Amino acid sequence: MLLIHLMQDMPTLLAVGPDSDLWNMLWHPHVDWSLLAQQFETDVFANARNSFDNFVKSGQLWALLAGLVIGFLIRSFTSYG
Repeated sequence: MLLIHLMQDMPTLLAVGPDSDLWNMLWHPHVDWSLLAQQFETDVFANARNSFDNFVKSGQLWALLAGLVIGFLIRSFTSYG
């Protein structure tokens, strides 16, 4: 969209000339490099780690394992062949 506006305004920019402030603002934009140089210490897996810790502390892990074993035993006893 910006490219379309620049193309529409090109005759005006060319008529203004390369010494104007508008020309310098468009063709030599100010880039704030300090934003790119910042370092952030983020823990991407913090929520997953907290959820797994809660899963273990609440005993749900043992309930899952017991359910899998009991379910496997019931399936093996009730299947034919």
